[in-house]
Amino acid sequence: MRDLPIEIINAVVQNVSSMTDLLQLRSVNQAYRDLVTPIAFSKLHVKNSIQSAQNFQQIVAAAHLATHVREVVYDARDDECFQFPMENVEVEDMLEVAELEEALTEAFCALDALPRLDRVSAHFWPSFVSQSGKKIRESPFWFTSRQLTVIHAIYHAMKTSRMTSLSLNNVVMMPATCYDFVSELTHSPLTDLSLSVVPNADISAWSGSKDINGSLGALLPLSNNTLKTLALRSPQGPYHSLKTELSSFHYPSLSSLVLENIVFDQMPSPNGVEEFILRQKSRLRHLELRSCASYVGSSPSFDVRLWSSMWQRWAGELGGLRELVVDGESGYVVLDADWGYVPYKGVSGTTSEDDKAGLQVFQDAIVSACMVVA
Repeated sequence: MRDLPIEIINAVVQNVSSMTDLLQLRSVNQAYRDLVTPIAFSKLHVKNSIQSAQNFQQIVAAAHLATHVREVVYDARDDECFQFPMENVEVEDMLEVAELEEALTEAFCALDALPRLDRVSAHFWPSFVSQSGKKIRESPFWFTSRQLTVIHAIYHAMKTSRMTSLSLNNVVMMPATCYDFVSELTHSPLTDLSLSVVPNADISAWSGSKDINGSLGALLPLSNNTLKTLALRSPQGPYHSLKTELSSFHYPSLSSLVLENIVFDQMPSPNGVEEFILRQKSRLRHLELRSCASYVGSSPSFDVRLWSSMWQRWAGELGGLRELVVDGESGYVVLDADWGYVPYKGVSGTTSEDDKAGLQVFQDAIVSACMVVA
């Protein structure tokens, strides 16, 4: 195998997906090393452990390896469903939690040392692997503290990094003051941003804190002409913040916007989601609303923003839209003291029919606009 033509060696290498196999091939000889290195180190996976963070730092410090890194993935866990633990971290594990935070801070602050880095994807889970191999479950304080540490480090690195794509998953949204570092990123390099948050009900049941459920806008980059795609998701349940605070964000180049399980305010306001969508209308071509809902206030007969009204307004103002995806029922939710945001049962049949009719008119208008352009 050592004496195969370089063309055959290259074909073999290109079809190997296992990292273990790639590293073994890399050790065969110099020809294999030269071919395998760009592939093996193009995507780095950092696990939620001190050892993994330190290994990552060693790769970053090696210039001949760092130059090949295009993507960094933090703590991706296949087939694992996010769930807060019932028990908290033991006292004897707290020292290792602090050491983990320090190691992760050093690792992610070094992202700007990767000259060709294009994408970072961070996944947050309320547990980590100790140096002895034990799985440690974290308390609300330690989990949110580590999360802030990693996110802060990523945004710090973006000041000088060429990174264009960022995905943050399982984020517990804290008060906006916790994310003051975002405003320091005056020239965001991002063209694509995806933010997935933990739903209101899960957070409240786990932490009991009244200071969470912060604004989705807290992690958005300052208004710029760079951002082209944005996804705001709450995959496991509805998310609503009483302090949405989206009035200052405008992305003239934004062409795609995805919202999942996001609760719209009961009345339009400059800070709300509805107005945020309309401010992006100049270039917005793709809009997805997946299981989104409208918030019903304490006086349902007066405090409710009907979907039929939104569809009608958007049909008139989002003239450049070319694709609308509405997945799941766009319904209404009410705040229950025990269960969080739950479906509102008082929607009349007439309201439901009006909502469906309004959506159809909006979709027909988009199809007509596409036919005119074609």
